[in-house]
Amino acid sequence: VYTKVGGEWKQVDPEVVNVKTGGVVKPDINAHLNGGHSINQLHTPVEFLIYVAEGVGITEYQLIHMHVQKDSREFRTVTGGVMHVSSGATRDLMQFEGKKIANRTYVIELSKIGAGEYGFLPPGAVLSSSGGSVAKMYTFSVLE
Repeated sequence: VYTKVGGEWKQVDPEVVNVKTGGVVKPDINAHLNGGHSINQLHTPVEFLIYVAEGVGITEYQLIHMHVQKDSREFRTVTGGVMHVSSGATRDLMQFEGKKIANRTYVIELSKIGAGEYGFLPPGAVLSSSGGSVAKMYTFSVLE
């Protein structure tokens, strides 16, 4: 994953995603990243280049809007025991379109995205209450 900064492509290093649970009867599972903000500070329009693995489509990536806590960023992966993947809906999932520019290579332009904390969750991330550090995420902050 790369982002365009000053007309040049800059690699976006992934961050580790941890899991924490909450709720009593039907537990919620929240993904948790350390730090209140991503090190990748960007201004709109934001442009990304994603080179996907063989056999993977850009539609398998998820763009997530994260909620800032005191010293962390979080997003919900399971609500009341129902995986967002199987239900097809989550409060933090955002729509995006990827334009194929070469074999396994896509450009994503986000011009109407508000200030906040975001990240691309690649396919194959298994977020469950039994995992601890179970995934990586390519994060970025959009500044006003």
